[in-house]
Amino acid sequence: MKNCQVQDKHQAYKPTNPTKETGENNSVQYLNYGEEDQMEIQGFIYSNLKSKLCIIFYILTLGTLRLFFHWYPHLHIKSTHTRSDLKTADKVLVTDIYRKYKSYFVKDIKTIQASSLSTGKQNEDNILECNTCDGKQKRLYQARIIKCKKLLYVWDDDTNSFVKLAGFDKGITRSKLHSFKGQTEDKQVTKRILYGNNEISVPVQTVMTLILLEALTPFYMFQLFSLIVWLAESYFYYTIAIIIMSFVGISTSVLQTRKNQENLRGTVNYVDRAIVCRGDEIYEEVPTTELVPGDLVIIPPEGCEMQCDAVLLTGTCVVNESMLTGESVPITKTPLPEDNFRFQLNENVNHTLFCGTKIIQTKSKENERVFAVVIRTGYLTTKGELVRSILYPPPADFKFETDSYKFIGILFLIAILGVIYTIVSKSTRQIKAVEILIKALDIFTIAVPPALPAAMTVGKLYALNRLKNKQIFCINSRVINVSGSVDCICFDKTGTLTEDELDMWGIVPVNSNGVKTSLKDVQALPSTSDLFRGMATCHSLSIIHGILGGDPLDIKMFESTGWILYDSIDRTKHHHITVRPNLDVGVDNIPEINIVKQFQFSSHLQRMSVIVRCSDTGHFTAFCKGSPEMIMALSKPSSMPSNLISKVHEYTVQGYRVIALSKKCLDSTREEEVIKLLREDVERDLEFCGLIILENKLKPQTAGIINMLNEANLKVVMITGDNLQTGVHIAKECGMVKPNHNIIEVSAEEPTECSIASISYKIISQAIMMVKYDNHFDIEKNLRKDYVFAVTGKSWANIVKYFPQLVPKIVTKGVIFARMSGMQKQHLVEEFKNLGYYVAMCGDGANDCGALKAAHVGISLSEAESSVASPFTSKIQDISCVPQVIKEGRAALITSFGIFKIMLCYSLIEFSTVMILYNIDGNMTSFQFLFIDICLILNFASFFGMTKAHETLDKVPPANSLMGFIPILSMSFYLILSVFFQLVGYYWIQTYDWFKPFVYNHKDDTFLISYENFAVYHVSVFQYITMCIVFSKGKPYRKPLYTNIPFTLSLILTTVLCVWIALHPTDWVNKIMELIVTPMEGRYAVIIIAVINFLVCMIFEDIIVDYFVSKIIAPRFRNIDKSNKQYLKVAKDLNSDINWPSISDKETVILNDFSRDGILNGVVNNGYIDHENSVITKC
Repeated sequence: MKNCQVQDKHQAYKPTNPTKETGENNSVQYLNYGEEDQMEIQGFIYSNLKSKLCIIFYILTLGTLRLFFHWYPHLHIKSTHTRSDLKTADKVLVTDIYRKYKSYFVKDIKTIQASSLSTGKQNEDNILECNTCDGKQKRLYQARIIKCKKLLYVWDDDTNSFVKLAGFDKGITRSKLHSFKGQTEDKQVTKRILYGNNEISVPVQTVMTLILLEALTPFYMFQLFSLIVWLAESYFYYTIAIIIMSFVGISTSVLQTRKNQENLRGTVNYVDRAIVCRGDEIYEEVPTTELVPGDLVIIPPEGCEMQCDAVLLTGTCVVNESMLTGESVPITKTPLPEDNFRFQLNENVNHTLFCGTKIIQTKSKENERVFAVVIRTGYLTTKGELVRSILYPPPADFKFETDSYKFIGILFLIAILGVIYTIVSKSTRQIKAVEILIKALDIFTIAVPPALPAAMTVGKLYALNRLKNKQIFCINSRVINVSGSVDCICFDKTGTLTEDELDMWGIVPVNSNGVKTSLKDVQALPSTSDLFRGMATCHSLSIIHGILGGDPLDIKMFESTGWILYDSIDRTKHHHITVRPNLDVGVDNIPEINIVKQFQFSSHLQRMSVIVRCSDTGHFTAFCKGSPEMIMALSKPSSMPSNLISKVHEYTVQGYRVIALSKKCLDSTREEEVIKLLREDVERDLEFCGLIILENKLKPQTAGIINMLNEANLKVVMITGDNLQTGVHIAKECGMVKPNHNIIEVSAEEPTECSIASISYKIISQAIMMVKYDNHFDIEKNLRKDYVFAVTGKSWANIVKYFPQLVPKIVTKGVIFARMSGMQKQHLVEEFKNLGYYVAMCGDGANDCGALKAAHVGISLSEAESSVASPFTSKIQDISCVPQVIKEGRAALITSFGIFKIMLCYSLIEFSTVMILYNIDGNMTSFQFLFIDICLILNFASFFGMTKAHETLDKVPPANSLMGFIPILSMSFYLILSVFFQLVGYYWIQTYDWFKPFVYNHKDDTFLISYENFAVYHVSVFQYITMCIVFSKGKPYRKPLYTNIPFTLSLILTTVLCVWIALHPTDWVNKIMELIVTPMEGRYAVIIIAVINFLVCMIFEDIIVDYFVSKIIAPRFRNIDKSNKQYLKVAKDLNSDINWPSISDKETVILNDFSRDGILNGVVNNGYIDHENSVITKC
């Protein structure tokens, strides 16, 4: 049966050229159009008139306008420059748009020429040479350039646009790369004018710069304003407290930022020396910072760390690419073929040495030098892209933070109303203008609490300290709150979910007569058997510094044979890798085997092969190993028994890694002929030898943690660089995919000359259904509904490019993403975020850095590159840290909600108290303010966050929006009750016979003692205590309030203190607090009001808000279609669409009548699906 693709009803998407009406010709264009880092660019030219006007307004506003422009640089350039054509502009405004967020970069346009760099030598042509990303090679007398986000852009007169500078990886043939014979020093220097030094420089700002940047933020500027107002009112004590808190906050932030910058620079900054060829066999040793594209370098035999991206021209290199892949597996790189095909980096990775990777050793024939040509340097390299993703991560969207800014804006509006009322009311009573101004400005400091940032920080610090005690460290305290909203967790596989290495389970010999009994001991096989000899030779192992090195799978397979390997660094004409029995074993008369030629493993081909020669016979034999389906397709049907497929399935469903091995006897007798054989000629008409069974063990904690996350209704996803089959096995074994779910592989193919882009779906793992169904339709419906997607990196790239409208569906149902590169991992995480998920990423490799940085919450299990990009780093090398981070994040988020409510209500309660007293020209005294601000609020804020996280993960994450109906209802009702009970106290005190109204003394405006003050002030202090109890939430995210001993004691002590001050204060307390002494009935009145206030607030919060509104009313009004979480709507649509995905019968091959219909019939007849009789695979 032919292998048929099912074309999806969706058509491939084709991007079109942008058009943007701007009113000015060529004033708005795009950088990197059509790419992920597409940015808008506008040209500006200096305006003398605008600049001078701005300077005048800077002076008039005492620098406030300039500070505003510091926060909004795009408004600054628009205020001092005039829009112009890019061709004539001297500055540009680059706008990086990510969803609803915009980042602005103002850059100067510089003009450079060959004489820009003084070298002491004349450049005869004065020509600048460079390549651009569109594949053009340019020779320029001078160049207009801009530098943005560490990349250089060159003006192209042909297209009237800025194009990105590129290395020699664009628009060049492979034979052209082979023609490079080295560059002179002058040419190297000239190229460096544009390409710059070959270094990945990470800026480390000075401490003073960081202090200024932190202190000039809007909230610290408001604090400065508040301090000035308080000093004008002689309010010294609280001023000193705020200064100390601000100093600690700024210092902590600056030190952490500086440490992060130094750590990143220390991780990526490395300078070595390299030998370059100057042509005509002239060689020179230079610092690696001087390398430019086109340089011919010698790779030393002892190895090195690559400081650039280079293409290997001669010899072979054993490379550790853990910086890219996250797996410390030595890989053999081979020379680039010398032909006229265009060089495409993604198709020539096996011939490319990437920056940051470690060359373990080189090998060449007859002591020849190993040459490589530099194609990319600096930030153009693969490592440079990684560092750029760390320096410029996508902006994080966290609802709680954006809502908190909205509430602060609301507080400012309330403060403005209060200021207007104060000015109007006091001016009518002929109060001094200076006093009115100070009182009006004081309203801002009351309505908007300057201590809010410090109070919000305290709760996070307690959470971070608890995580630190669990060996989980955080370098960005802001992320702790975000982790409380996580509803999607992405895991790397190797080293994260599983152990780093595979273990050998056994072998299954096979011949045409049938599948033989499995063997746990490989050495029980005769050493002359084909399966044994294939295991001893079919690998890419080598001796590295006296130690066997290579793919862990190959090492386990070879070591199981008990044989030993001999290798030589200098591969002369007749010297090969040799394997033979270990002499200590005592086996006699067993010939050694020479590995004559290797065809390296290809993930695309899913196989590797070798040609060997036994010394006793001299015959040449080819061995080929790879995925069972591929090796079976290449083997003769006569060599495979009929039950082979079911035997393979028997092991794969148990999670084992199954490798098939075949052989082929070659007719050639001369080595020269064998070496010239093509791969496609060797790897066909094979004879099947057997199966090699390995197991990739889960870490002991993995299954339990995944189960815990599943029970909490969190979406759990695997994003791995490993192959799809292994990913599927591990996902099923750890419980990431439930037994009742089908796994559907999504395969997307790019268009060819004779076909358009296509997408197909096939079931690669059938669900186990133990429930009996009445009819065929019910089975079909179940198969449609309960499924997850598995996607490879190649298919993902094609889906994004040709079927972008399917991305939300694939992401929502996707669980296994295999063969994903580092950039693809990052892009996938961003797509999860686009759908409304709050994403956590857990990984241990440097190829996870982009994803770790892009995720809302990154958790690294490594102390290497990935820890620099990740906010969280766990010293415990398993995923048990993930639920801990989420638990503490949820507790910290609830704490932040509580603190924010407390600080907001505190400011508005104090605001209402002041406004009530302003009505009679009264106010609270300085010590009354001080008692509230320090003894109550700062005291409570210091201990509020000490409540520990709950032990279990609830199924529903906490709300992260302050603007939601429930938090607004809670705060609004509490404020209404507070104002109401203050007014009750205000008017109640006036009902007594001994009451005397307050009369403002124009001669002594500091005299504020009054009965009204007594009543309103005492009612309000109990309201601060009440709100701390009401807003201190416990289960399901935090432990109960009483478990927080310091906070509980603080509440008890302050309550007793406030009762004592209200009922039986001493004379010195009354004097300091400036309180009037009332008869006992007045004192009891405020206590009664406070108790009633407390009971009403508790009943409303616990019964009305937390139970009736949250659990009964709100769920009935939730509309998924209007939710900000787009994935909910996508999931709803998918569950109701039984016609998608379209799984075609043409994709299945009937094996003993186990087609799709056969399986359905089998379920109807038997009530369940038997895995052994349900193999569905593609031809």
